[in-house]
Amino acid sequence: MADVFLSYARATRPRIEQIGDGLERGGYSLWWDRALTASDDYAMVIEKELDAANCVVVAWSAHARQSLWVRAEANEALDSGKLVQINLDGTRLPLPFSVLHFLDFTRWRGECQGSPWSEFDARVAGQLRGEKAADSSSFAAEPARGPALQGFGRMALVGWASIAVAVLMALAVASVAAGGMAPATFSAVALGGLAVAAILLALAAFILIRISMASRR
Repeated sequence: MADVFLSYARATRPRIEQIGDGLERGGYSLWWDRALTASDDYAMVIEKELDAANCVVVAWSAHARQSLWVRAEANEALDSGKLVQINLDGTRLPLPFSVLHFLDFTRWRGECQGSPWSEFDARVAGQLRGEKAADSSSFAAEPARGPALQGFGRMALVGWASIAVAVLMALAVASVAAGGMAPATFSAVALGGLAVAAILLALAAFILIRISMASRR
């Protein structure tokens, strides 16, 4: 049985051959579907090799994303805690794999030193030593985000400002009623208050729209 099981879409086979050659030069035994023969029961052989391998490398691509075989193999690897992911062409990984760690191989041209190969080799070696990656045996938490309603902090400021404007307007009305402010002065204050209120209303509408958009993500 091989150390590493390699899962990929057929359309990316030339690049997979480079990766397989690099792994074998690094001393790893490798199984992938080129080992299948016409007489093999493909599903049985694949399941057996997948179970036996201590590390499953899933090479994601636009074609792999559409492959039921690749998705099934990736799910098995995830469930057994031996998944190592690479991305060949920058395609968005399907859920839940998009929230797990993967290595960017979009610019990799076959070199077996430096990035990303050195990290890839380290992750494969770690899996073979039984060092389970923190995100390989269970779903990783989503990337950190603020709370969906985080904008209500700004809404509170707008609310307090609106209250302050309302209080000032009430004081101005009281002052006019008591004869302490001329009607002309009150008119100017009222116009200024209305302008401020319109600005606050527009700001509140903008914040509410942003909150609504964030809560839908």
